[in-house]
Amino acid sequence: MTEGEAAAAAATNGQTKDGEGEGQQQEVGEKIVRQIEYYFGDYNLPRDKFLQQEIKNDDGWVTLDTMTKFKRLASISSDKAVIADALRKASSSFMEVHEDGLKIRRSLSHPLPIFDDNLKEETMKRTIYCKGFAKDGSVTLDHLLEFFKQYGPYDTVLMRHFFDKEAKKQGFKGSVLVVFVDQEKAQTFLELPEVKYNGTQLLRKWHKDYVEEKKKEIEERKAKKEAKRKKDEDASHENEEEMEEEPPKGTFLHFSGVAEGSEVTREDLKEALGEAQEQCAWVDYSKGMTQGYLRFKEPESNKTIMEKLDGKLKVKDMEVTLRLVEGEEEAEQLSKMKAARSRARANSSGGRKRRGGRGGGSSFKRKRT
Repeated sequence: MTEGEAAAAAATNGQTKDGEGEGQQQEVGEKIVRQIEYYFGDYNLPRDKFLQQEIKNDDGWVTLDTMTKFKRLASISSDKAVIADALRKASSSFMEVHEDGLKIRRSLSHPLPIFDDNLKEETMKRTIYCKGFAKDGSVTLDHLLEFFKQYGPYDTVLMRHFFDKEAKKQGFKGSVLVVFVDQEKAQTFLELPEVKYNGTQLLRKWHKDYVEEKKKEIEERKAKKEAKRKKDEDASHENEEEMEEEPPKGTFLHFSGVAEGSEVTREDLKEALGEAQEQCAWVDYSKGMTQGYLRFKEPESNKTIMEKLDGKLKVKDMEVTLRLVEGEEEAEQLSKMKAARSRARANSSGGRKRRGGRGGGSSFKRKRT
C-alpha cells in the first residue's frame, strides 16, 4: 500500500488475545510503538505519498481505522484501543493520541524534515549496503530487523528486491540497506572485523560507494556496447565501400537461342559451362526466356571462356550461341549490376528481404504466349 508497508521497521505475527501474559502484552506494545514510529518517522514519512496526503486532511491526524489497514501493523494488532494505549504509555514516543483515542499524529514539536536533496544526501551518509543473505525466501524482514538490533539503533532495514519475470513475483536479491540513526553508528558497524548471518560472512560497504560502483559498471557496459556498435558499423561501411568499388570489365557473355517457353533454368545454363561454371558469378535469366547474360568473376575472363567453349553452349537438346558483351551494352549491364547491389545493401540495412537483384536485374521481359 505504501513504502512503509514494503520496508517496515518492526515485526511480529498474530493479534493480541485475551489472557496473554503481562510480558507478552508489553512486547506487543513495544512492537506497536516501533511500527507506528517507523510509519511517521524521519525516514519513511517524507517518502510515503499516502500518509503525506492523509496528514494534510486533519491537522496531521490520521484515524486508527486507516492505520489498521496497514498490513504490518494489523499483523501486530488491529485493536484500536490496544494501539492507542501502547502509544500513550510510550513516554519517549514522538507520537500523539487524540483525546477520543481514535486518531494519532506526529507531534507538532517534532516537525517533519523537508524531503529534498540535502535530506537524501544526509540519509545516504548513514546507510550501509550489506550482501550475503540467502535468496531462497528463508530470510524475512522480521529476521533482519531482529538481527540488526545488536548493532545499534537504526531507522530502517530495506530488503532489496527484483521482479522475477518467469515466476511473475518479487524475489529477494540477498542484500539490504541499513539506515542507522546517525553516521557514527553506521561507521562503527562498518568497521567491525566481521559480521555473519547464519554463519555467512556479510559484505559491507557504504551505500554511496555501492551506488558509484554500480554506476561505473553500467557506464562500462554502455561503453562496450557502443564500441561493438561502432565496430559493426565500421565493418558495414567497409563492406559498403567494397560494394561501391567499380565492377570489373570483360566479365559478361550474352547467350541466345533458348527455345521460347522451354523449361531451361539458370542451373541448366551453369552446368552447360562445364569447368567454367565455377567462375560464373551470376546468370541473368528466367525460365521461359530465349536469351540472357552470363557474368563471370574475374576481369577480362569472358574472352578466354568464350574461346574454350567455342562460342556455344549445349543446354539439354539445344545449342545456345554466345557472344562478347562490349561497349555500351557492357556499360548498361555494369550499371544494372551496381543498382542491384545498392538495392541489396538497402534491403540488408533495413532488415527487409526482396526477391531478385542478387547479382543483376533481369534484362529481358518474358514474352506472353
